[in-house]
Amino acid sequence: MEGVVYVDMDAFYVSCELLRHPELKGGPVAVSADPRGGQGRGVVLSASYEARRFGLRSALPVSQAWTLCPQAVYLPPDFPFYEETSRRVMAFLKERSPLARTFSIDEAAYPARVEGRTEAEREGREVQGAIRGRFGLPCSVGVAPHLTLAKMASDRAKPGGVVVVLPEEVPRFLGPLPVRAVPGVGPVTERALLSREVRTIQELAALSPRELKRLLGSPRPEIVRMVLGESFPSVWPEEEGPRSVGSMSTFDADTEDGEKLARELRDLAGRVGDEVRRRGLRFRTVTLRVRYEDFSQVQRGQTLPQPTERVETLFRVAQGLLRELLRERRGSPASLGATAAPRVPRRIRTLSLTVQGLREIPSGERPLEGFAQGPPGTGGTAGREA
Repeated sequence: MEGVVYVDMDAFYVSCELLRHPELKGGPVAVSADPRGGQGRGVVLSASYEARRFGLRSALPVSQAWTLCPQAVYLPPDFPFYEETSRRVMAFLKERSPLARTFSIDEAAYPARVEGRTEAEREGREVQGAIRGRFGLPCSVGVAPHLTLAKMASDRAKPGGVVVVLPEEVPRFLGPLPVRAVPGVGPVTERALLSREVRTIQELAALSPRELKRLLGSPRPEIVRMVLGESFPSVWPEEEGPRSVGSMSTFDADTEDGEKLARELRDLAGRVGDEVRRRGLRFRTVTLRVRYEDFSQVQRGQTLPQPTERVETLFRVAQGLLRELLRERRGSPASLGATAAPRVPRRIRTLSLTVQGLREIPSGERPLEGFAQGPPGTGGTAGREA
């Protein structure tokens, strides 16, 4: 069959750290902010499978992780090391197939022609063994007749396995999976489906087109069409550009200081703007997300009339969105960066800034530089890692 081999590195950040700390293998390990005896800020970025048995997972507040597993070893992240390790793994996959694509720091895939299950499993085991042998890193591999299916197969293969789905096995593979596995089905839609006792993709496929459209916005999602045998997508879809670029910062202590919020927002705008320009892109939509001390969160966005890569514009729009959020909380205008910063009613824990609506900068045009001078009243320089 014409298929796709999807490689998903297992607990990538932790696996990288175990290369430097082999004595920690077999025990609970997490890459995270400093837990500070349960009083730490930030979240878990990666957890070993031994740590996951205690409930540790990505994005879990590190204070909760400490409560669940104080005996774990908590290591600070070393992003340059992870990025360099990822670059070497992805370069190897490019050697194996020039068509290989990288989807994140720890996921990639490439098309391959394999005849039958034996050859498909051999391809998966070979690439898995080569990554283990060259780099000392574990991974899970899915082989299937379509990119989305191969990704889902790699999820089922975790940790350290190889799962093959042949064309004739697609309905049987997809049918028992939970509805949350359908792309686009989030918590709200999942709850609506569960309330109708629709738990699996097979049960989803049994709904009428009218019910599917009402619940999912489409009478026949791609996965449902595959379960029903109505159609089958191309093996290797056209490559899409990035959908968004963002950065997040968690404060060492919950804050209601307007100047501190403005400085952090400026740093976020600088980091996001640097990445957008590095990729040769412009953005049109800006989204700001705020998480408060009680972990509740709210977001606001704004779409610009025209795409831009200007960091000054990004910062100005983000400032306006933050003022709007604070004004809603307080019922009066906010003044960020002022000498006497107003007090907000609830302290802020995390700021997250994201841009969407990305477009490539036309050939021949040069991207604009970052902050030439700091925006009035902010001071400092951009680029600090969150």
